[in-house]
Amino acid sequence: MAITYYMLQIAPWLLFIILSLFGALSAALGTYLFRKYIRIKVLRAHNEVTGFLFFAIASFYSLLLSFVVFVVWGQLNETRSNVAKEGSSAMGLYRDIKFYPDTVESKQLMGVYLDFVYNVIDEEFPNMERMKPNQKTPEAFNKVFYKMERLNPKNSFQIQLVSEMFHHLNELAAYRSERTSGETEIPSPIWLPMIVGAFITLICAMMLDIEHTRMHAILNSLLGMFIGMILFIIILLDHPYTGSLGIKPKSYKQIFTMEKWNNEHRAPINLY
Repeated sequence: MAITYYMLQIAPWLLFIILSLFGALSAALGTYLFRKYIRIKVLRAHNEVTGFLFFAIASFYSLLLSFVVFVVWGQLNETRSNVAKEGSSAMGLYRDIKFYPDTVESKQLMGVYLDFVYNVIDEEFPNMERMKPNQKTPEAFNKVFYKMERLNPKNSFQIQLVSEMFHHLNELAAYRSERTSGETEIPSPIWLPMIVGAFITLICAMMLDIEHTRMHAILNSLLGMFIGMILFIIILLDHPYTGSLGIKPKSYKQIFTMEKWNNEHRAPINLY
């Protein structure tokens, strides 16, 4: 399990402060020690070359961070879109089952379906948040297929409705498969150049010759703080189902809300 998962267990505001202060203090302390033990005259003689090298490295590193932020933000939006489509298919299937004319078959199928919905809410999404495998939900989902295959439509309208139910069920299976099998974190090899790049950028900033030591430390601490802020954004977006931005099963919970309303009022409603 990635260390970023454990970092997301910290409150977002506290994690932001920790990463920002860590970047700032590391850069400031590193600058102070560097200037204390490195001969400034040597640096001053090569300050023009050092400045050009720092500009080039900082540009490439900022490009790397921008690319990673763009990718994880795109993945988060794509995951949210897929989950929304999955929820729409789940609600459509609930509507079809609820208004199936054969009340006996409808009630039996609804019981199996609500058991699946309960497992999604109570087991699948919490396990995805904790990055653990799911056990009960796949079996509950297979029972929905098994039960639906045994429906016995008696007229053309019921045949058409069963066909619509299978359409929603297959859509639900496809979107659910994308959700459960998709990559939800940045691979470790991608983190390596980001961390090493941060140290290289800060070291190049320390090698610049600035006459005032305190001013040099302050400027580098701001650079370190900014790097920490960007890493905070990446960590926050790294796991779509974990942390304050984590995706929740809102549509599935709404199915239970609608079922409760239907049972209380005993009247059909417009679900959309």
